[in-house]
Amino acid sequence: MRKLRLEKGLLLKDIAEQMGVSSAYLSALEHGKKGPATGEFVSKLETKLKLDTAQREELRRAIRDSATNLAIPSKVTPLGFQAAHAFARKLPNLSEQQLRQVLAVVEKKEKHE
Repeated sequence: MRKLRLEKGLLLKDIAEQMGVSSAYLSALEHGKKGPATGEFVSKLETKLKLDTAQREELRRAIRDSATNLAIPSKVTPLGFQAAHAFARKLPNLSEQQLRQVLAVVEKKEKHE
């Protein structure tokens, strides 16, 4: 989000003021300390930044990927909870190659859903 804002030459305080939020809140969003932002907030931000389609996708991906705290959806099966917890426990010790393999499996699954 910060990258797109800077590319547009906009100051954090100016966007925050236009969005009706504090600079501290917007900064926290940019650094993944808050969020995820609501869909309504993101849409309003996209309009304020005058983003094209590719930039909108980049912003949404950046917001999604910047979250430092993740929640397991309540609709997940018990096996899903078990897998998520096992992954969280093992994550710090996984190699880059292993992480790429996991990511490939997850992204492949998402494309077929």
